[in-house]
Amino acid sequence: MVKRFVSVSFNSLLVVLFVLFLAAVFLIVQGRMNPDQVPSLFGHHPLTVLSNSMEPEFSAGDMVIAKQVNPETIETGDVITYYDEESQIITHRVIETTTENGEAVFQTQGDNNNVEDDYVVAANQVIGTVNFSLPYGGYAAEFLGSPLGMVLFIIIPVFALVGITIYERLGKDEEDSEQSEQTI
Repeated sequence: MVKRFVSVSFNSLLVVLFVLFLAAVFLIVQGRMNPDQVPSLFGHHPLTVLSNSMEPEFSAGDMVIAKQVNPETIETGDVITYYDEESQIITHRVIETTTENGEAVFQTQGDNNNVEDDYVVAANQVIGTVNFSLPYGGYAAEFLGSPLGMVLFIIIPVFALVGITIYERLGKDEEDSEQSEQTI
């Protein structure tokens, strides 16, 4: 019974890791094929925070998930991810929403900054609104993308799954042969 529980738990963990691996590979391939666009999975962009401008909300090394939205739905207080004037990706809070030439524009500021950003963000610069964060997730993503991370979290579990499957099948074959010998 315990052996079966451990086997099912381990197999479930391996399936989850495999799905995460496939998502990571998809994002990496997408990023390499379209280097001028932020990779996304179903309209969600996983991004690593690089500075502490949004502390205490997010710290450097955290991962944020920015969801693509219609810029007209963005309100004051929302945290948005956008391209700045130098095409760098920034995540800051909207402190004011206005309209210029019939288009929504946003004044932003980092929570940990004393002054607002010295530019406004146009609707076409917005990548999305942040609706989820994972503390230290950026560090984890960087590690998982490294050769050592791939070995520890992908290759070893796959070999373990294959080994457990072979072990279970051999065990069933032995049980079946013992049962057939007892009935004869």
